[in-house]
Amino acid sequence: MADRIHLKVVTPGGVTLEQDINYVNLPTPEGSVGILANHAPMLCAVGKGKIRYRFEGGESFVSVSGGVASVGDNEVTVLADEARIEE
Repeated sequence: MADRIHLKVVTPGGVTLEQDINYVNLPTPEGSVGILANHAPMLCAVGKGKIRYRFEGGESFVSVSGGVASVGDNEVTVLADEARIEE
């Protein structure tokens, strides 16, 4: 699990996504931020856009309308105003 990140996307309605992944790219108001395992702790705003995440066997997206993200200890938690998993 040394190369894994635990991604959790939460809205006021509950948990939208919770999965162990290899990489996540967050949309921020200043541009996108890529996060791999062992990333330095960080707190940032999340802008309107798509969170892209990669896992063994594929890649997927979650559309978000804004919020905040916390990164630390190989966990990325996104508190989003709204989120929808892209099919």
